[in-house]
Amino acid sequence: MTLTKLKILSISAVLLCSFCPSNQIFAQDTKYDLYELIELGLQQAIPYQTEMLQNKNIHSLLLSTYLDFLPSASVSASRSLIDDQPKNAGFYLSKSISLNEPTYFNWRRANIDWQNARLDIEEQRKTTVFEIFRRYIRVLETGKRVEIQNSNLEIQEKIFEQVELLFNQQQRALIDLKQSEIALINAQISLENADIQYRQARENLFLYLNVEDLGYDLKEPMLSIVEDEYEYKPPVSLIQAENNLKKSSISLWQTRLDFLPSLSVSYSYNYSYPGLPYSDDLFAFDKYRDSYTLFLNASYSLFNQLQHRQVYYRNQRNLRVQQMQYDFLANDKERQFEQLKREWENENKIYGLSERRYELALDNLDMAQEMFNLGIMSLLELDQVTSDYLEAEIDLSSRYYQLLIKQEEINLFLSRRILDRW
Repeated sequence: MTLTKLKILSISAVLLCSFCPSNQIFAQDTKYDLYELIELGLQQAIPYQTEMLQNKNIHSLLLSTYLDFLPSASVSASRSLIDDQPKNAGFYLSKSISLNEPTYFNWRRANIDWQNARLDIEEQRKTTVFEIFRRYIRVLETGKRVEIQNSNLEIQEKIFEQVELLFNQQQRALIDLKQSEIALINAQISLENADIQYRQARENLFLYLNVEDLGYDLKEPMLSIVEDEYEYKPPVSLIQAENNLKKSSISLWQTRLDFLPSLSVSYSYNYSYPGLPYSDDLFAFDKYRDSYTLFLNASYSLFNQLQHRQVYYRNQRNLRVQQMQYDFLANDKERQFEQLKREWENENKIYGLSERRYELALDNLDMAQEMFNLGIMSLLELDQVTSDYLEAEIDLSSRYYQLLIKQEEINLFLSRRILDRW
């Protein structure tokens, strides 16, 4: 093949990859990568995309409160169908400001809602990343279990072949052959169950990602269990609760102002056509006249104060309830952190013990197989040693992956970066 043909084929391959759908970007490696799936999930996952749209709505509400500060302005023009009637046209501008201005308080509350919304979107981003990570690790864990059960099946098949051979040579009893066959069937059942769990884990992962599963294997990410001393800091939910307290305080302050006399200042400006005969031109702006008015209005309602007082009492009680809920939430979050920290420490210790148990079980299995071949150990004893090894291997694998998840769960709780990246 000539160099020119090679260049043409290379360019064609690049163009083909560039037009591949987003859910097929892994075809060149034939393996899924955790970090690439997370980036894809942030674009496709329904919970995060829903939160993004809601966030835009809240920002739109904030912009609306800014626009409420603008004065009312309009341009109008009219002409009667009867020729001898005058025409009317003009520009009108007006604005009213009161002591208890609702526009100001609406803006203050909308601003707090926007602060919470920004915290929500960042927290939802971290939650989405963690959920993808957790489901990805679950696929790896169940896949590892399938590998272990498959290895166990191979061991049981070899043992059954050996026992069957010895039985035919009249060196083993029928009960040993039956026991070996039962162990083989148990291994087949365990493998089928592990395979079902693996397929369910894959379905859950790609369902959350909202993309098609092309069936590629998952890469084992280069992750390590860090030895970190976690320190408590208020999580995002507590900061949002504190913001809601401020929001309720603003509403209470607004109801306090309702007890004062109603005081407002109104300004209006009018630049209009004076209504001359129809033969005049509406665009003759030199004939337009302008005028403005400035009003100061003060009033005091006698009976509405009773209603205002009840509104004030309700807002006051609502603020007190929110304060109690905030105190309870603050204590609960500290308690949750202490529980997570204890779980992390305990799982770390158990993981170390699981490593030691696996090493011992592996040594015991090697010795047991040699003793069984020499006729020193019974099949029942060999089966027990094999079961112990299998249980130790599955437990060690499971605890390793659970430690990785627990590590990121604490990071999510403390609003720290997930996987040291998001």
